[in-house]
Amino acid sequence: MKMRINELQKMSIEIISKYNKKHDSEHKRETAFPHLVEEVGELAKEINHHISDWRQKPNHNNLSEEMADVLIQLLILADDYKVDLEDAFLKKIKKLKKRFEIK
Repeated sequence: MKMRINELQKMSIEIISKYNKKHDSEHKRETAFPHLVEEVGELAKEINHHISDWRQKPNHNNLSEEMADVLIQLLILADDYKVDLEDAFLKKIKKLKKRFEIK
């Protein structure tokens, strides 16, 4: 199932809201960025594990899960700051194509 970035963002917010309700906790905008950094750190650890043992194939299950965690946290952070990531992404791609003279 393919989804647009805005749909993924909505799903991420719904999940964090349900989690918070279930655990009687509250999402705070101040903690969104540290959570993103934590997830990026976990992704880095997974990538570094592969780099340090180059003979071993990367564990794609772990890599994909860590990348998904990073994306979810980024989507939540974007929502906190009212950033339309889909629009921002498309504008950035257009800018990069122009800069690098790509059609």
